[in-house]
Amino acid sequence: MSQLGIDGWKLIVQIVAFLIFIWILRKYALGPIVQTLDKRQDRIREGMEAAQRMQAEMQATAARNEQILVEARQQAQSILSQAREAGDATVARAKDEAGKQAAIELEKAQATLRAENEQARSMLRAEVADLAIAAATKIVRKELDAATQKRLIEETLNEAAGSANNAGPVA
Repeated sequence: MSQLGIDGWKLIVQIVAFLIFIWILRKYALGPIVQTLDKRQDRIREGMEAAQRMQAEMQATAARNEQILVEARQQAQSILSQAREAGDATVARAKDEAGKQAAIELEKAQATLRAENEQARSMLRAEVADLAIAAATKIVRKELDAATQKRLIEETLNEAAGSANNAGPVA
């Protein structure tokens, strides 16, 4: 070996030093590096599993949200239907009440019209009687005495009252 320029003792020392270097490298460098890589790989695997679980939970949540949305729409439709029914019922009650009120007002108006009609007839009778008296007084003023005048006035009033009752309503 010396012919090749290799010293045997140096070679053995170098081999031993190399083996010690490999052992130290494996124990203090390669072992922790491999452990760190293994831990990192485990964390990545756990993260991927967590991500898959989260995705499954998100899908389940989305399905629940869709179901809740469908139920909310159904409730909204139900509420709208109830509101429409309540509104229709209120409108019907208001129409009935308005019809009743209109009938009452019509009855009042008719009663008022009848009262005014009677009052107009009474006023008309009084005016006709006054005109008749005035005309008769002018015609027979000097020819009749007071008792005959009174009797004629009463007869005229009775006749006017009888003819007004037979004439019907005054428009």
